[in-house]
Amino acid sequence: MIRDASSFAADSVCAVVVAYFPDADLERRLALVLPQVDALLVVDNTPEGGCSRRLAALDARLQVVENRANLGVGAALNAGLEHAQGRGCRWLLTLDQDTQVYPDMVETLRRAAAACTPPPAIVGGNYLDPRSGATEVPPAEEGVVERVTVITSGSLIDVATARAIGGFRADYFIDQLDHEFCLRARARGGRVAISRKPVMAHSVGGPAGAYVPLWGPFPNHGPLRKYYITRNSLVTIAAYARREPDWCARRLARLLLGLGLMAVLEKRRFEKVRAFFAGAVDALRGRMGPCPRANIRP
Repeated sequence: MIRDASSFAADSVCAVVVAYFPDADLERRLALVLPQVDALLVVDNTPEGGCSRRLAALDARLQVVENRANLGVGAALNAGLEHAQGRGCRWLLTLDQDTQVYPDMVETLRRAAAACTPPPAIVGGNYLDPRSGATEVPPAEEGVVERVTVITSGSLIDVATARAIGGFRADYFIDQLDHEFCLRARARGGRVAISRKPVMAHSVGGPAGAYVPLWGPFPNHGPLRKYYITRNSLVTIAAYARREPDWCARRLARLLLGLGLMAVLEKRRFEKVRAFFAGAVDALRGRMGPCPRANIRP
């Protein structure tokens, strides 16, 4: 069972941002987050670091961990969980470094959480994709939509729940951590929802991905990301196929459709197809962690 969260402050929020070669607008985006949270941790996975110097004067509530190596998104999110627990925060807000939050993001997510009975383990944030002009779910000022999984960025996560189920899978390194985490929370009795009101501007993947009617746009990722998406998707599907058959069937269909699209429509198609099958082989072998294949490039 998920343990009770009564020992945590009722509404306190700690945010974690995973940084990796962040652009020049990072400070501006963080400045939009800081007024909304009780603490903010930036985990810098850039090999040479640099965030500590850049962000030193931004706000006393902001702390930076410089790993001096890319330890992956899962390890960074787990550092955020530890920081939130250490600060006595009830919630962890997980954000990508390029996400543009709205000024009422945290308040909207708190209201969404309060609208759920029983309280949710994870409340994702509805978002506007600047490229397509579409939102993730039909927008409204109030309310939530029940979901099987939500994306990492813009999610408000119950810290007690996350710690009880073991945090994020660091061996995934990057990609599909959010989906696996949500599925694991559901398997332990947790609820996953998403706010109806948009709370951020966010795009998934690179531009110029293929668009498929009824499915929508497919993210345009490089070969290395294709490797991780394939490997981690197949590992997740194998683990949850019996408990979440509909979700897993859709995920597998999307994965295979994505293979066909990139083989026909995308640039660097040979590299991407090779990365796809390398990821599938490593999934079967149970080879997790950072990609061990030197011939798969970003």
